[in-house]
Amino acid sequence: MSSVVDANIFNDFVEIVHVSNTDGAQALLPTITAKHDVIGLGASMESTLLCTTVTARSLPEDDASKRAPVDIVVALDVSGSMTGRKLDLCKDTIKLLLRELSSQDRFGLVTFGDEANLEIPVRKLTKENKESSLNKVKSLSTQGCTNISGGIGLAARELTAVESPHEVRAVFLLTDGHANRGVADKKGIVELTKACLGSNDGQRSTAIHCFGYGSDHDQDVLSDISSAAEGGSYYFVDQDSDVSSAFGDALGGVLSVVAQNTVVKLKVPSEASGYGVSISSVRHDKAVKQADGSYHIDIGDFYAEESRDIIVETSLSKEGRGEIKIPHIEASISFLDTIQKKMVADLTVIGSIARPEGTEVSRANLYVALQCIRIQATEVMRTTEVLADSNQLEKAKSNISDFIKLLTFEAAELGQSSSPMVVNLLLELNTISSGLSSRSEYQYTTSKYMKSKMTSHQQQRCFAANEGSVDMYRSSRKGQMSKKLKRLAKK
Repeated sequence: MSSVVDANIFNDFVEIVHVSNTDGAQALLPTITAKHDVIGLGASMESTLLCTTVTARSLPEDDASKRAPVDIVVALDVSGSMTGRKLDLCKDTIKLLLRELSSQDRFGLVTFGDEANLEIPVRKLTKENKESSLNKVKSLSTQGCTNISGGIGLAARELTAVESPHEVRAVFLLTDGHANRGVADKKGIVELTKACLGSNDGQRSTAIHCFGYGSDHDQDVLSDISSAAEGGSYYFVDQDSDVSSAFGDALGGVLSVVAQNTVVKLKVPSEASGYGVSISSVRHDKAVKQADGSYHIDIGDFYAEESRDIIVETSLSKEGRGEIKIPHIEASISFLDTIQKKMVADLTVIGSIARPEGTEVSRANLYVALQCIRIQATEVMRTTEVLADSNQLEKAKSNISDFIKLLTFEAAELGQSSSPMVVNLLLELNTISSGLSSRSEYQYTTSKYMKSKMTSHQQQRCFAANEGSVDMYRSSRKGQMSKKLKRLAKK
């Protein structure tokens, strides 16, 4: 893969570095933005922040031939608590999902109550297979308890047995309760999921999308299950009618995967090392420091139009060259292009800062400042969860309230009080705060809502169950599929 850096283009928000190639549309594009483009040698700053952003391409509308084919297995809870409207809505949603898949895709269905059962083996959706699958779904009924581990294990076995599997594979797991058959403890279920679906012994990772139905499911277990393999997600389905839109949101993502196994490598350019530049920290949960001081960050798969941001703190160059910028960080990305079915290695961009004489510091780049706020908000939600889980609701509420005040002030200082990110964060934080009034409200609703939002901001991906809710990470494909399945479910 040949690539070349074309130019630096400046606007009010972000420095964009275009990477071109001659092999068709580029699946991912890396850029680097400095929080301050100019920091004088006399300024009272010893370090600065730079933001590495990876952005995914878009896909043509409603053209299955332009997307990667998928293998999907649904693992559905059919325990006694799913009797009635819950199971009926799930059956209707699975039928809608089937109709959205094309003949190039594969589909399978596993149910679990006391035991896990294979209802539909994984197979390509020919016209005949699709019709027989629809008929099978209609006949499903409830029985027994909740053997989540059995459902995951059987779904994984089915996918593993597929000859010549597609690059994009996923399990959709839906349950309304707690595991009480098979492997029932959180650690055991998560370890089983990693063994079955994670990248082990050359086995490719398979994403698992978990849908927690109603107020009685264990959000910690489902969130940890979803994190056990690359690309997973956790949806809190509070309302019965949102099963279809939640499935639609997840399906819209799975049907728009453009890249997988994405790894970002960050290092200080050799020229900058001679000027005293080094990486102080990388603000990302998956950042791993290497022996040479560089960092590797596994940022997983990408749906069309998605972006991921990595904030890096570096020490400043001790020397300057006037208005000429000095490189401070080098970022390279490698990934599997699922559309063109090939590996892309080492697309590289450089992040630079001018170090003129004097004390000048250019104004903060708003995009980088907002990404720092996103990271802060995620950390505040995490500490709030710890406090609330230990029954310190007053401290948890105070923790959220203090950050709401800080966020409101910082946003006003930046002139970003009405930016979508700030508005979205304040809406979520206030919802969490109001849900910390009682132990029961926190346990049955707020804990699940906060877990979903925290994971969403951490991964910069939409996990909204309701198609009408505000979500700054929702791609057009996710939004369209979520609305479509909800609309069709009402007919």
